[in-house]
Amino acid sequence: MSRKNIIEGDRLRMELINKLKKEHAFWSFDPSSLSAIQDEVLIEKTLLHLDIDEVKSLFLLFPQSKIKALWKEKMLSQEPMYHQLNRLYAFLFFNLKDPDRYIRNYVKNKQRSIQCMD
Repeated sequence: MSRKNIIEGDRLRMELINKLKKEHAFWSFDPSSLSAIQDEVLIEKTLLHLDIDEVKSLFLLFPQSKIKALWKEKMLSQEPMYHQLNRLYAFLFFNLKDPDRYIRNYVKNKQRSIQCMD
């Protein structure tokens, strides 16, 4: 990765953090720790609190596979709380042709795996 890309990535990352601060997404965080925020937290908070344009910028910073994995772990696992957002992200960002079926199957498989642990 070139120095220019690293600087651009750092700038974009700080823009997202500043927008999330304005949305009070980091109310429970120590303000001095925000510059060293973990990638996973930045992705999750952006998916939950910011608009489509900001979510699009995540794909400039991180691979789609990382974003999708966090989306599944943090948002799909909380169905139906974020159902409309999950449908939008499934269709728009992860190219899933039938978001409702994908979400339904994910939830069903998650419930099965939890039942098998008992």
